[in-house]
Amino acid sequence: MGSTERPGLEAAVDSFYGASALLDAMRLRIWDLERLTVTQLRMLVFLSQEEGLSNADLAERLLVTRPSVSALLDRLERGEFIRREVAPDDRRGIRIWLEERGRQAVSTLREESRQYARDLMAPLGDDELEEIRNALDKLVETGRAQRARILQNQEALDQR
Repeated sequence: MGSTERPGLEAAVDSFYGASALLDAMRLRIWDLERLTVTQLRMLVFLSQEEGLSNADLAERLLVTRPSVSALLDRLERGEFIRREVAPDDRRGIRIWLEERGRQAVSTLREESRQYARDLMAPLGDDELEEIRNALDKLVETGRAQRARILQNQEALDQR
């Protein structure tokens, strides 16, 4: 649909990109501190919440393909953020564990990122914060479902 058919949708898209641009300063900070992409940091965060995940577990949580996860893990392992070990219960499986550098990066960057977001939202009233939270929760829910469908279709095509 074009912008003339749904002007509200186009205005929301513009606002979405405007809000996303506010995060650029934090993304650059993460890169400057540790040379981590946002996706690599998200991977470290997932591992800080539950260590010993497999490539498949991480791919599912990040909503990316397994080969994409492997490439990200290679970089993190070279930087000594993570280590990979053979799974004791499945000699063919690999489990991923945080190293101290990975724990430190998550701890430092998590607090900085959350404080940055708090500072951005602090001037808003409680009703506005509730509206934003509800809208973002719905956006995340629909976005994850859409991304999961895309990955499922991609994997089905790859198996042919």
